[in-house]
Amino acid sequence: MTEAVLLACDFLVKPAQWDKHFRRAAASMILSVVYGHPAITSEQDPTIEAVNDFSSRITRAAYPGTYLVEFFPWMRHIPSR
Repeated sequence: MTEAVLLACDFLVKPAQWDKHFRRAAASMILSVVYGHPAITSEQDPTIEAVNDFSSRITRAAYPGTYLVEFFPWMRHIPSR
């Protein structure tokens, strides 16, 4: 309920930044449900930035063709250094 109210208030204050509001609300909701963290009200909070950075890195890594080993399966046998 708290996140819904905060999200609605954010939409009323700055409607053009709707994507940032959704990212903040999603990260804040997950943190509050899983870890019992209080609601986060700012998009500039370091916790929100860390969660959003992690999700963007995971998304980039999941793109097909990101790694050469997908095209050349024999590269799996090259030792990592």
